Amino acid sequence: MKSKSLAVALCLSAPMAGLWVAACGDNEVFRDTDAAAVDGGGTFETSTNPGTGTPDSSTNPGCGNAAASPQRLLLSINNTTTSELVAFNVADKKVDGRYTYRGSLGLTSSLGSDPYLLEQATDVIARLDAKKPWEVVSSWSVAGDDKTDGGSSYASPNTIVVPDCGKGYVLRYKRNKIAVIDTNQVGDAGPAQSYIDLASLLQPADQDGLVDMTSALYVPGKKRIYVLLGNVDLTKVASDGTSAPCAETKPSIIAIDTTTSQLVSLGGTAPGGGIALEGYNPAFGSPLAYDAARDRLIVLSAGCNAEIVGGVAGAIQRRRVEEVDLATKQVKTLLSLDTQDFPAGMTFIDGTHAAILFFGQAFLWNPSQSKLGAEIPGGLDFAAADGKGNLIGVRATVVDGGPGPIEVVSVPFGDGGVVDASSVVKLGQNPFTNNAGFVNGAELWPR
Repeated sequence: MKSKSLAVALCLSAPMAGLWVAACGDNEVFRDTDAAAVDGGGTFETSTNPGTGTPDSSTNPGCGNAAASPQRLLLSINNTTTSELVAFNVADKKVDGRYTYRGSLGLTSSLGSDPYLLEQATDVIARLDAKKPWEVVSSWSVAGDDKTDGGSSYASPNTIVVPDCGKGYVLRYKRNKIAVIDTNQVGDAGPAQSYIDLASLLQPADQDGLVDMTSALYVPGKKRIYVLLGNVDLTKVASDGTSAPCAETKPSIIAIDTTTSQLVSLGGTAPGGGIALEGYNPAFGSPLAYDAARDRLIVLSAGCNAEIVGGVAGAIQRRRVEEVDLATKQVKTLLSLDTQDFPAGMTFIDGTHAAILFFGQAFLWNPSQSKLGAEIPGGLDFAAADGKGNLIGVRATVVDGGPGPIEVVSVPFGDGGVVDASSVVKLGQNPFTNNAGFVNGAELWPR
């Protein structure tokens, strides 16, 4: 098993768009590009690529309509000074449209009725057209005024949850306030409507001063947004300068009542009545899922290194998948991953179908079992379920020891969770204008 360095263990607990792994071995190369030199606010660039035109949703600011739209894989890549969004048509196996924006950080977040683009390096949230998800309908700035002395120059928004067609909740990983935007507004980098302060939820042992809001989702029947706080102590580093020893902090689940936009206690032991988990360092790439059939949350954590004499990091610990029973508030480990490589993310479909991705490797997983299932031939870096029994995803390949093409593939779950290599279908390759950057996310739209 490969022991992961701080470059991965901590960087991937920050938004995937800003902190990325370039290899799967020890001491991975990573980027945490500070956007201090990038002016705030995004620019709506006119693309010369396919699919330009007037956004269909421009006259319907509150909520888009994706009816009759083909299913597209929204792919993100981050380069040195710009990033690119690509809408890849799954059925036609071609790129329908592209959007280039400033900054080396960004990804999509599409958890409601509309797709959104998070331009992380410039703290801009862009609502995309529901039928042409490469065209911007409106944008907001969520930079805020809560930067602390010595803190990051950008807030790094990483998730937006839109419970209805009028209000969006934006998680900002490098700040302690959730930005709330009025999605009915149409404009260019307009201000946030309000903020929800989570500073009171900081755990006593967390010395970096941030709660590390990592992921969130909305459960309509409960009228609650569940937020996963990483609570990673970024000041805790082993003597080798790269490894991340386990801290005394724990990830936690908190909740926001969408009828009041206020925090509500879940009756747990974490600050604010949050539910404390036993894992550490929640992974990015969909680490949080809701299983409606069992009324539970599923959480993937990347873990940390045991600290031994002299501060040298030891074996991996607290790398696992946990469930949070929302009725009983009980937490249980479903799958231990301490012997596995660093997880890139999780695709959860239902109580018997899921996949766990590990940069360069990927496995099917039956969540009713305590072990991984069949390995997916060729692996996947990011993937989403198409609702038809397949995973649609993207992977960076290696050829003769160097970077190979970026492939878009379809993988069936197969009978009994077994995947034959011949059933993995390549839909396309190198979909970006510049394929030399870091691929950083894959979502299917419409969901």
